[in-house]
Amino acid sequence: ARAAVVVRTAAADGGGDAPGAAPSLSVDDIPAKKPPSEPEEVPRPPLRVAAALAAIGSLESSYLAFEKLTGGEVTCPLTGCQTALNSGWATLFGLPLSAYGAVAYGMTAALCWWGAGMADGGDEMKDSYQKARVLAFFAGTGLAGVSSYLLYVLAVPLGGAECVYCLTSAAISFTVFSIALGGLSSKDFARAAPPGVALYAVTVFALSLVLTGGPEKQNINDLKLPYAAPIIETVSTQYSRDVADWLAKSGAKMYGAFWCSHCEDQKETFGKGAAIPYVECFPNGWEKGTPIADACKAAKVDGFPTWVLGDGTVISGEKSVDELAKASGYEGPRGAPPAGLDADAMLADFLN
Repeated sequence: ARAAVVVRTAAADGGGDAPGAAPSLSVDDIPAKKPPSEPEEVPRPPLRVAAALAAIGSLESSYLAFEKLTGGEVTCPLTGCQTALNSGWATLFGLPLSAYGAVAYGMTAALCWWGAGMADGGDEMKDSYQKARVLAFFAGTGLAGVSSYLLYVLAVPLGGAECVYCLTSAAISFTVFSIALGGLSSKDFARAAPPGVALYAVTVFALSLVLTGGPEKQNINDLKLPYAAPIIETVSTQYSRDVADWLAKSGAKMYGAFWCSHCEDQKETFGKGAAIPYVECFPNGWEKGTPIADACKAAKVDGFPTWVLGDGTVISGEKSVDELAKASGYEGPRGAPPAGLDADAMLADFLN
């Protein structure tokens, strides 16, 4: 309550002035004014960084969607990429899940870039900048919710599949979310946190329904792959056979799995008839829980194909014949005769 100002007359104070003298006012009786509260500092999150990351996520998702729609295979240093992208969880309503991701990332990138442009707009842009930061928080929350569920899919239904693209996308989502979260003032956070938590929960719950509710979704826990050696179609050359023989004589080994598409491509690189020193890591077929062959375990193979040269050099991934020849120290003749003139290859093709 506002303090009362005390007005006194000289007579009331016991002074000797005549009646009717002007009243006196004590300065001590006037309440001191409270200093104006300082306005809360406006957060300035690096929204352009968030926009750049979201743009990268959009490009990555677009690439995955293109390969899915065209039936191609993505370039991946690990074996889990194709497993994840060919699973039932990679499709939603007949379209690649990555296509939806490309759109979501693109919209988030545009939103963050738009918000970053208002950071130095002064008081007239203050309200719009505040709304942009809150919207970026909700966008980041949605991305984090999607990534959380997909990480669960990788870890549990897909048996710990190692998908570089999936993990990269998750890292982008959580980073964008962290940047947007840091852009909220304390008041904005108090207002946005409850709907943000609800958005996260609804996103995870909705994905658990639409991505696993159909009978066509096959759980990898029930998947069994009987061993079947791939059929090599290309014809080897004298050069590829010489390099394969050299690799075998020098003690090199190629470790792979019969279901690995990159392993099959590596064999196609050498061609039919080339005696590649190959070691199958799942000779009895594959199902969840099948241990890797002892030879592959001893070689510490963690991806397919893996080359271990005679000197112990480890080379991961599919390589050309020339790359393997150079890496292994092959010094024989190089090059291949014109197609159709390699008699040994033609004989091997006929016999097989």
